[in-house]
Amino acid sequence: MTTFWLLAAALIAAATACLLWPLLRRRTAPAPGTPERTLLVDLYHDQLHELDTDLRGGTLTAARHAEARDELGRRLLDEAAGAATGTGRAGTSPLLAALLLAVLPSAAILLYLHLGNPVALWRADDLPESTGSQHQLSGAQVEGMVNQLAQRLRESPGDAQGWAMLARSYSVMERHADAAAAYARAVELAPDVAALRSDYADVLASLNGGSLEGPPMAQVRQALVLDPDDPKALALAASAAAERGDKQAAIGYWEHLYRLLPADSQTAARIAANLAAARGTAAAAQTPKITGMVTLSEKAGRTPQPGDTLFVYALPADGSRMPLAVLRRQARDLPLSFTLDDAMAMRPDHRLSGQQLVMLEARISASGSALPKAGDLVGRTGPVAVGTEGTRIAIDGAIAP
Repeated sequence: MTTFWLLAAALIAAATACLLWPLLRRRTAPAPGTPERTLLVDLYHDQLHELDTDLRGGTLTAARHAEARDELGRRLLDEAAGAATGTGRAGTSPLLAALLLAVLPSAAILLYLHLGNPVALWRADDLPESTGSQHQLSGAQVEGMVNQLAQRLRESPGDAQGWAMLARSYSVMERHADAAAAYARAVELAPDVAALRSDYADVLASLNGGSLEGPPMAQVRQALVLDPDDPKALALAASAAAERGDKQAAIGYWEHLYRLLPADSQTAARIAANLAAARGTAAAAQTPKITGMVTLSEKAGRTPQPGDTLFVYALPADGSRMPLAVLRRQARDLPLSFTLDDAMAMRPDHRLSGQQLVMLEARISASGSALPKAGDLVGRTGPVAVGTEGTRIAIDGAIAP
């Protein structure tokens, strides 16, 4: 804060000096014998010669000629008087200079206090570190600036950034009800700003005893619709999911947030710890598997032979064709209840447990080939979350030639 005011004072002083210099400097008239004085006399003689020429030519009357000569004489005498005293005519304006010196700095400070954000200059390290009374005085000063900002917003209620600043100030002061009211106004004025909604949700949760259920979660969802990468909204959504026992959803939000953070940051370390704890709990709660049923639809176009090979696959949701789990049966087993898990993986490093979402596919092959061929009957569904039960796959088409 001190640095800001020092810079502001320097700028005000520079601006004042630029304005006062032309008003206070004295202009001297040309002294006798100088080139300026000689030029002035020559100009006088030239003008007098022109008057005489006009008189002889008849373009100027004798009376007008006499008046013009008198005027030239008076002007020459004025300049001569200025040279004798060493000063010219009105060159200084001390009254105007004094008025500017008194008004300009005060006007600049008052204008900033009215239009600026004085609260933004306050930081925790600006507080004195000595006696308790000094702490109380600084706290009173900060509260005064916050109240001043609130007064300005009552006079100009359409400033969304001002309401957001006021809300954050109230949050620092732990005036959560006032902060919620200010955030509500800011969100009303700027409904498309995701960060405002996530901050608003945080304050609403504080008023709700720390719980994010209800209105706080509604603000979090809207924030993620506006910006799926909003860090605070992701963190709040993960906390809400963990609060209601949905470990998989919490893991999804934390993984998303972790990818957005610098790997060496303290926040990333905390998110990694949350992920490790949630994954451990989720792994203990359920085995990574998918269950369901495969049926043959009339839309398949033909009836397979009972001995044709039936494959049921789980494939990565990113489009890769390397199966995560494979079950092999025969067409005579349809309708088939199935379970896919890590025991059916083709590679130990490519398993269901390493995925959140997968695609499911059932295929009937007359040749028994593991590679899809034209004419094979096929059905697909997904993406499906790992751990889903009761998934249905209908074989309802054929691979085109």
